[in-house]
Amino acid sequence: MKIKKDNLTPEQKRKAYFGIVFLSIILFSFFYYANYLKKSTKELLSKNTELTICKIIGYSSYKGNTDIIKYTVNSKKYERELSARGTVEIGEFYELKYSKIKPDICEVNYKKPKIYNVENYIKITGIISNTYENEKYKILTYEYKYQKENYERDIYLYSLENYEKGKKIEIIVNRKNPKISYLTKQIE
Repeated sequence: MKIKKDNLTPEQKRKAYFGIVFLSIILFSFFYYANYLKKSTKELLSKNTELTICKIIGYSSYKGNTDIIKYTVNSKKYERELSARGTVEIGEFYELKYSKIKPDICEVNYKKPKIYNVENYIKITGIISNTYENEKYKILTYEYKYQKENYERDIYLYSLENYEKGKKIEIIVNRKNPKISYLTKQIE
């Protein structure tokens, strides 16, 4: 098989090479900057942090799937978009770690939900339908029935020990929004 010669003039070849080099520099710069941001965020959240509570106020799919959260630090309100977990509902509250130096740098602890009105919840029984674990996450999936409706919920846990498919578990369900539920052990 013979490779055909291109029909580009030396000037066109120079422009093509320049375009390739320019595009490579832009891509390299983007990945370097993204890595730098990730590293500095991790560094800021590894020391000199505080805890507060955030509220899930929405979702977005504009720049990838994100959860929109709202929280307050020193009477200043913050609203941020963080990578979506897909397991949260609008109106839920979670523990949030933020940098004292830059309070807009934060991280939601989806393993620690917070409940303000316990009277809005009822204890029922759920059944474990699945568990998923990797280096970063441990997710428990369970099913439950509330007011003749079937629901399924994924929650993040620190450990999946003693959780087996088909096992009954005690959960609490939000009476006003039954999609929101937690293991009773998460709240106690």
